[in-house]
Amino acid sequence: MIKILILIILFFAAVEDIKKMEVGYIYPASILALSFVNFFFKPYINLKFYLLNSLLVFAVLFLFWLLGGIGGGDVKVLTALSFYAGFKIWDILLFSSVFFLLYSFVLRKFKTKLPFMPAVFVGTIGGLFANF
Repeated sequence: MIKILILIILFFAAVEDIKKMEVGYIYPASILALSFVNFFFKPYINLKFYLLNSLLVFAVLFLFWLLGGIGGGDVKVLTALSFYAGFKIWDILLFSSVFFLLYSFVLRKFKTKLPFMPAVFVGTIGGLFANF
């Protein structure tokens, strides 16, 4: 159930990113709140691992933000999503990046800014439902 709610939140974040090229604070805050609810439903989850993994995700994405390759809203949403997804966030990032490259090739817009949140939405579907 929480997975479906997170996908709905990501869908609306993707729509807002397409329209405005920015993502509101409500989306990462909502995902973070649902992530903490998930911790209460699954007490066997190692909170320290999730915090460390999220810190690593934030550090990597912050570097990309400093280089101008990703927006601040994307960093916030993906870091909040890492609290829910755990190690699967790396699969989500991989799927998102591949999808982003594909639709930038299709649109043939390599030097213009494109919204990344639609790719995060599709990448989350791929990353959360893929069983490797």
